[in-house]
Amino acid sequence: MNLAIGDKIRKLRRDRNLTQEEVALHLGISFQSVSKWERGDGYPDITLLPALANYFGVTTDELLGVDEIAAREKYDAVNREWKENRQAGRHAENVRLMMDALKTFPNDALLLVQLSASLERMDGTETEKRAHLKESVAVQEQILRYGADCEVRGAVMSNICHSYWRLGEREKAIEQAKKLPNLYKARENTLVYFLEGEERAEVSRGALEPIKWALWLHLNVLSGAEENGKWREKAERIIRLLEE
Repeated sequence: MNLAIGDKIRKLRRDRNLTQEEVALHLGISFQSVSKWERGDGYPDITLLPALANYFGVTTDELLGVDEIAAREKYDAVNREWKENRQAGRHAENVRLMMDALKTFPNDALLLVQLSASLERMDGTETEKRAHLKESVAVQEQILRYGADCEVRGAVMSNICHSYWRLGEREKAIEQAKKLPNLYKARENTLVYFLEGEERAEVSRGALEPIKWALWLHLNVLSGAEENGKWREKAERIIRLLEE
């Protein structure tokens, strides 16, 4: 079990505008000890836990992050179940699973993305599928409205374009697509300027798969637009070269 007690102590201390010296003085220890805990280089002696909890006005369970650990374990279990259901095609079950999980973890971006994806995969009549798609769009719009980390937000901004298109909302799809960053400003193309060694090489290796996909997509589009098979032949040669 990974106890994040140092992070908890730092948060409690900062929330109360206390210095490490003030916490140390109350406990009769050196401020270097408090600093060590907050850096994660060690834990407080078990005999100090009741005094620490009392000082911050929390329970020892809260101080140890027991509730947070249990919540993380539940969160991980929900996501594992979602993946198993998806592989087995149990999308309706996943919709119920995500809606239930969101009661415990409201507005969690990953759960909302997984709810959206499950809604779009549900079976039914054409009318029912369209209703599910509209629900998915509403969920994606919620993610964009309330924010998320940049990677999740970027994925949703792209996915929602396809959802709008499938609903026949062509103008909204194009308008949203134009808000996406271009290939030049992608994460990998920026990171490699600042990283070094193997970390830098790993980013470049990871970039090859989306680059391969982008080349295949655009060369095939040109092939169809110009009714010229040379673009498709070029795409196949480039893909083979990259795979080598």
